[in-house]
Amino acid sequence: MSELAVWATIDVLPGRQAEAEEVFARSRRVLEAEPGTTSFFVVRIDDTTYGIFDTFADRAALEAHIEGDSGRDHVNSLVGTVFAAPPVITTATLVERAATG
Repeated sequence: MSELAVWATIDVLPGRQAEAEEVFARSRRVLEAEPGTTSFFVVRIDDTTYGIFDTFADRAALEAHIEGDSGRDHVNSLVGTVFAAPPVITTATLVERAATG
């Protein structure tokens, strides 16, 4: 099976950027222990919008992540305190991958 990718955008409540970035750092540490997670990136799009890009070895790894410690329930529990709403998530199949440097 092909490697899967997730692109998500999430809006942070005004003034909660530092807390959101702590959540993302915690997620990175959790994801490092998920054997099927092959990459994790967080980008700041503007003052209150972040993008998250993850890749997973297969569907089982993606589902384990969604149900895991930094997955859906954890993020949704922070809606209204750190995040303005649940993330908007798109899943896809990775077509090409390159690592440089």
